[in-house]
Amino acid sequence: MRYAEFENITTLRLLLRKITMADAEAYFTRLASREPVTRYMTFDPQKDLSEAKASVEKSLARLEAKTAYRWVIELPGEGLIGVIDLLAFDPSAGSCSFAYMLAEAFWGRGYGTEAVKAVFDFAFRKMEMNRIQADHMAENGGSGAVMRKAGMRYLRTEAAKYEKNGIRYDAPVYAITREEWLANPEA
Repeated sequence: MRYAEFENITTLRLLLRKITMADAEAYFTRLASREPVTRYMTFDPQKDLSEAKASVEKSLARLEAKTAYRWVIELPGEGLIGVIDLLAFDPSAGSCSFAYMLAEAFWGRGYGTEAVKAVFDFAFRKMEMNRIQADHMAENGGSGAVMRKAGMRYLRTEAAKYEKNGIRYDAPVYAITREEWLANPEA
């Protein structure tokens, strides 16, 4: 694993670019304040714009510290429709995880999978990651579908891993290796 300089990524339909403070309002209104979007996240919907600004500041600080990357998922003509992160770097194993949020008006159109694949390509080719692993709350079947469509394979389910609003959630775990990705990056 090696640290790679942040770069914008263009896909067939999307632009993945660095988040800026100018994105805070769209991040708040389209993602972080929306209960359908945050339902299966480990945080509750944000209540005001100052929380979104703090989230953006934290993302920028993590990028500067080389501990995480955050891209805005932008659809031409629509602006910010989501965000996607690479995080939880383990240099000794050459592994990391990812997380994303997509505005509900854009669910079910393949944008999440397209963004995930683009970030995987960056992680495996530019950062020379050996493995990417992620999980999701079991009730969030859409995230599991995105992981499978991006070429990840199911490993196991961790019982009662997450707690939100007094409810415990199991977490299916998925992974993909660099060899698997390079053998079939268009999976």
